[in-house]
This record gives sequence, structure tokens and C-alpha cells, in this order.
Amino acid sequence: MRISTYLKSVVVLVLSSLFLFTACDRKEEVAEKKQLTAAVADWTGGELTCQVAVSILEQELNYDIERIVFPSGTGLWEAIAAGDIDFACESWPSYAEADDVMINMDLVYDGKVVKSYSGDGSIDAYTSGIIGMSDYYVPKYFVDANPDFKDWKDLNKFKAQFANAETGDKGRLIGCPVAGWNCHDQKRLDLLGIEFEAVELGTEVAAVAEAQAAYDRQEPFLLYLWEPHFFFGKNEMVGVKLPDYKYCDSFTESNNWQDCGTSAWPATGWDKDYTMNYMNPAKMSQPEHSQAVAFFKKMKFSNTDQAKMLVRVDTDGLTVEQAVQEWKDSTNDWKNWLP
Repeated sequence: MRISTYLKSVVVLVLSSLFLFTACDRKEEVAEKKQLTAAVADWTGGELTCQVAVSILEQELNYDIERIVFPSGTGLWEAIAAGDIDFACESWPSYAEADDVMINMDLVYDGKVVKSYSGDGSIDAYTSGIIGMSDYYVPKYFVDANPDFKDWKDLNKFKAQFANAETGDKGRLIGCPVAGWNCHDQKRLDLLGIEFEAVELGTEVAAVAEAQAAYDRQEPFLLYLWEPHFFFGKNEMVGVKLPDYKYCDSFTESNNWQDCGTSAWPATGWDKDYTMNYMNPAKMSQPEHSQAVAFFKKMKFSNTDQAKMLVRVDTDGLTVEQAVQEWKDSTNDWKNWLP
């Protein structure tokens, strides 16, 4: 009986010790999680790209990422350079304007330099894998009904079909939804002599909702949009083939936005965008974040995968987190990005 009591005491002592050690280990594990802040993108594709990165950092590389809602644009670049935010995802060079000033490195895609920067080095950037393309689009049913319509040069012939009470005798462009994206829609229209008014609806959701309603009614509309986007999976659209992109040296804030006339941006379409994840070099160069940087250098999210997720979120009703986890569970491709 005494032996049994003694054994019970020993067992209780051992179990208590194990519990204490386990609790301590868990506390150490929580304490050891590395911390970074990430900006939440203001369009679904960018949200997906960043959630892919965040989920891998948190689930595989022992990070705790604080997400901060911050609109895209020069202000976000400045916040990252100042150290208020550590990284953001899927910046499109055609829209950035701050990239030339802040990045001082080569942007590399598939081992090839796709763009060289010579800025002040306050931002580092690595390609995300997403290759973006932007244009103005009309519904295919409009093109089918008007065989004389070939490209942007024919828009004025049909402007009455795109007009409403607000635009009067001018056509209407459902333009870039956010000013901070630096699309310069009205400037482009004016330089190219396109007699349309660009409207800015404030969010991607509002712009796409208006376009979808017009499409459902089979009405003509002109829409700024980019690929990849779920809208193209639901609706047949045709790009108006804006003039090929050409850089304008003087079209910068420091030069008071002196345009180059009709020979260069913004009197052109957008360049092909090798999008990038961008970050604060001082923070990310710290030894504890070396694995995160190695991951960002290897990350190569594809247009095809993002397009599938866009449908799952914007059509099927999944959350961004659910769509990303579903994708991660269905493939091992992302494991190749781990350091």
C-alpha cells in the first residue's frame, strides 16, 4: 500500500513536471515567432498574392504577420521606406511611379533582368510571379454588332452608344477605380483625342459591379481592367488595343507632370507588368529575416493559379484565406519556394 502511494506520488510529480516543461516550451515557441507587418492590398488579386505569402511565412517559417489596411500608391511606398510597414505584395510597375525613385536593383524574372532601377535603395523588390496586362475593354457583343469597330481609334464614332445623362455628348469610361493607382485615364483620353469622360468609382468592387450590370443588360460600356481578373472568366470582352507603351521621362511629380504629347505615356497603353513584392531593406536585412527574403526571392505565383482563386473568391463566395488554403492543399508547387 505504501509502495502504491509512493508510485502514485512519483507519477503525479513526473506528469506535473512534463506539463510545466510543455507549457514553458509552448511559451518559448510563441515568444520565438518572428514579427513582420504587411500591407493589405486594395484589390482581390493583390489580396490573394499577399495571403499566399503571409500564409507560407506564418505556417512554414514561424512568423506572426500583422496585416495593415493601407491603400496602394506612393504613400504606401513611403510608409515601407520609413519602416512603418515591412512589406507589401504585387505592385505593378506601370502604376507605381515611386519605384524608379526608391529601388536600386535589378528586377529578375525566370533568371532574366526585366527592369533595372537606379533609385535611392530605400525599397527592395522581387518579382511575385504575376504578370499583369491592362487595357480598356468593350463587350464582345458590341464588337459583333458593330463590325466597323476595330480599336481605340474608332471609339469616337460610337461615343453616343457609351454616353449617359452625366457625360452628355461624350462617351463614358468606367475608369481606374482608385486615384492612387496612377492610371491617368482622363489625361490619356484627352491626349489621344478620345471624347469620353473617365469616372472613378472608388473601389474595384463598384467598378466591376457596374460593368457586370451593363453586361447583363447587353448594353455597350467601356471599362478599364487588368488581367488576370475573374471578370474575363464570366464575360467575353475585347481590348481596344491602346498604343504600345513608351516611357515619358518628364511625366513625374518632380517635373510637374509634363507629358510627352501623344508619343509616350500616358498617351499609351500600359507596359507588361512583372509585378513585385516590395519591402523595407533595413528590416529585411536583419539576420532573423534571412529565410523570409530567401522565400520572396523564390516565390513565383502564377497567373493561372491566381485566376482560379479569383473565381473562387469573387464568384463562388470563398474568403481570400479559404481560397489560398484550398490552393495550398491541392498542390506542392509552393513548397519549391521554401528556403
